[in-house]
Amino acid sequence: MNTTNIILLIVGVCVTLFGIGAFFNPNIARWINAPGGPRSKAIIAIIIGLILIIVGLVIQIPT
Repeated sequence: MNTTNIILLIVGVCVTLFGIGAFFNPNIARWINAPGGPRSKAIIAIIIGLILIIVGLVIQIPT
């Protein structure tokens, strides 16, 4: 794994955890820049985090 892939994994995990936290505590959803209510913002953050994790695991990004 390259450094770029490890950074993508770490960022993906952070965004996913942030989305889960926003799902349980709607006050955190104010920091997410997406349209809609708190639950939709949390779901969007979770999906983006999972996409980043998958990209970090599957695609080898050259440095």
